Amino acid sequence: MPDAVICGYARTPFGKFRGALSSYSAVELGIKAVESLLSRTGIDAGSGIIDQVYMGQVLQAGAGQAPARQVALGSGMPYSTPCTTINKVCGSSLKAVMIAATEIRVGVSELVIAGGMESMTNAPRFVRGARRGEAVPFKSLVSILSHDGLTDAYTGEMMGNTGETCALEYGISRGESDAYALRSHKLSIEAWENGWMESECFPMDEISIDEGIRPGADLSSLEGLEPVFSRDGQVTAGNASQVSDGASAVLVASEEMATRLGLPILARIVDYTTSGVEPDRVMSAPIPAVEELLSRNDLGVKDVDLFEHNEAFASASCSIRKHFQIPDDRFNVHGGAISIGHPLGATGTRCLMTLVNAMQRGNHDYGIVTICLGGGNAVAMLISSS
Repeated sequence: MPDAVICGYARTPFGKFRGALSSYSAVELGIKAVESLLSRTGIDAGSGIIDQVYMGQVLQAGAGQAPARQVALGSGMPYSTPCTTINKVCGSSLKAVMIAATEIRVGVSELVIAGGMESMTNAPRFVRGARRGEAVPFKSLVSILSHDGLTDAYTGEMMGNTGETCALEYGISRGESDAYALRSHKLSIEAWENGWMESECFPMDEISIDEGIRPGADLSSLEGLEPVFSRDGQVTAGNASQVSDGASAVLVASEEMATRLGLPILARIVDYTTSGVEPDRVMSAPIPAVEELLSRNDLGVKDVDLFEHNEAFASASCSIRKHFQIPDDRFNVHGGAISIGHPLGATGTRCLMTLVNAMQRGNHDYGIVTICLGGGNAVAMLISSS
């Protein structure tokens, strides 16, 4: 069975909600990421060598038909290129990589672009049952961002409530969450100041680094924020992931194709899985996913050098770290979505490339990336450096 390897990656800076990237549609952001990926890897977009393009996008309303197809053609790929858009909520782009790896392993494809994109700023509103000629008051319009991206379809609760559920289940205090949020900003600042993020992120006209990072963040300012989802809760705007705009993409290849094209092998995809729990416990879903990867590959937590967990909420990341007793210096070492931002469809491949980046810099052997996603699922992937 052919090995699936990662040969390149690229992402936009992540912009704040209604911030520097708000003039771009999700498709336009996706085109930017894919164009940069092709340029970095020296692949001619028009060569027809790309077997498949898989792009994640959650808030697809108003994007037009087949957003992944728009990205491929907008990047200069030929009409013959097969394209598929994926919606697996926050795990969309990591699922794109999982599909790419499966196709490579079974010999269906040899070179695949997998990524994701989101303009949370430009998500439209909708109305049900409107008739021609009827006035539609603004208050009757429903936000696609909230309805399709941030609300549990089963309980009707906002995803922030699941952060509260997780905090209660695992005994995470407000103080722990605020301290973790501050850590995220500090690590992201450190990563940028040391030039570690330049291998991932390319500058755009508007911004050259992630817009949501707060250099002036301190514990007292975080402690002063009011809980958003429960009067006596702990999830605040400061210890939750940021609503953002951005795109990311990775190049996945068979080892034979990578060698033939002279592409670098940055990491090998060892294994991947999807887990499921009750929808209101979604923040806990990465736990069984990681446990399955460890079990199937005869590994313990101590054998995995780095863990990358999407920081949907600080309480969730604290819970995962606490459950597995992961040392601080092996968990989200470049910060995460609390500081960088969380453009839903783009986050999976952003987390993956950040893990690959950190593993290369530290000469590590194994890494696991995991992401929970609305509805009670989580995706997880085990990668190795050789």
